Amino acid sequence: MAQSLNTKVDYNGKAIAYLGFPQYGQIMIGDRAFEFFDDRDVEKNMQFPWNSIKVVEGDVTKSLKGEYQIGRQFYVVFANGQKVRFSSKESGKILRIIRQYIGNERVVKSKRFSSTITSIFKRRKKED
Repeated sequence: MAQSLNTKVDYNGKAIAYLGFPQYGQIMIGDRAFEFFDDRDVEKNMQFPWNSIKVVEGDVTKSLKGEYQIGRQFYVVFANGQKVRFSSKESGKILRIIRQYIGNERVVKSKRFSSTITSIFKRRKKED
């Protein structure tokens, strides 16, 4: 049986982890770690202590009315630069709880595809 790192749980809900193929499971957020437990096999779990997480990037879009909306997907970025993508219906609530543990400055808006392309062209112009 898989042992949780947390002693107190603040959130427990359904989510999807994208590691090649989608894995359906449960996210558990507590006082010591961010954890994901697979629905099919609980032994296939992922446990990320708060000190190993560098940044959490949320998917934020702007509607035609000018309102900002939080999408279902978010990324957990680690100190070594690796990313793991998760998806949940309650991603806004999850990001607010994570912000309590890692700080407001480490929960950021993820880059859009268009901004990534424009940054590549800006770098090329500076090199010339």
